[in-house]
Amino acid sequence: MNFENRYPVTASLFMLREIKNRQEKVNRGYQLLKRKAEALRIRGRQAASELATTQAILGHTLREAYISLAAVKFTNGESNALVLENVGEAQIRVQRIPENISGVTTVSLQVVEDATVNDALRFAGLGAGGHRTTETKKAFRDTVKILIKFASLRNSCLLLDEAIKSTLRKVNGIEKVILPKLRNTEKYILTEMDEREREDFHRLKMVKAKKNMGQLLPTVKSIMKPIYGDIDNSSVPSVSQEDSLECIALSPITISTTTVSGGDFKPICYPHNWDDEDLLF
Repeated sequence: MNFENRYPVTASLFMLREIKNRQEKVNRGYQLLKRKAEALRIRGRQAASELATTQAILGHTLREAYISLAAVKFTNGESNALVLENVGEAQIRVQRIPENISGVTTVSLQVVEDATVNDALRFAGLGAGGHRTTETKKAFRDTVKILIKFASLRNSCLLLDEAIKSTLRKVNGIEKVILPKLRNTEKYILTEMDEREREDFHRLKMVKAKKNMGQLLPTVKSIMKPIYGDIDNSSVPSVSQEDSLECIALSPITISTTTVSGGDFKPICYPHNWDDEDLLF
């Protein structure tokens, strides 16, 4: 288990709850970002399809408009100077409309045609080729409208592409970096708490054993007194408190007053590796 890739936290119940709450929030944000990325992809595919269609239509419309312009030049001669001299207010305007696509702000361009503006060239071509001039004006007006739509779709595609890249970077960062760190941190806290619980259980068990041995010591002394009788204390084998406690804990008391004399008595003690400091730890 990799505990190095984790957050520097202390192993406690409070931090465990904090890590779990953070995991829930990160998972919720991860799911929302995945949905956002999927929605942006769908909208981006639609915009790309419309852009390809509009580009094909724009090429055809431009070709037809320049063919009409060549026909006007053939009929009426060069008219560029006449057009430049009579330029006035624009009949076609562009309106910017903001759009929100899954949290991404884009700008849509819409064509606004002003019918109140006077056409300075409405009488052009009255002498000859008037219908050719009208067709050319209409063709170029349609071309301008398609160009505005093409620019709007291209701008939307660029903005959506950048938004998709940014969202995917966030999704990958959460999936590859943040979530594994949170999981490793949670596992580390649980492992440390389990180890601490085992240590506390072992410590309590040792303290309880020490307490039980201390309670049984007077009983052992009362059992040993009638066995020794009135023998002097010098002839009684010296048994320390630790040996008595170990004898009580490690072997059952099987003392017979009829077969064991005072001089032959010796407590049975098994080998051990414990001392008082281990019992109190």
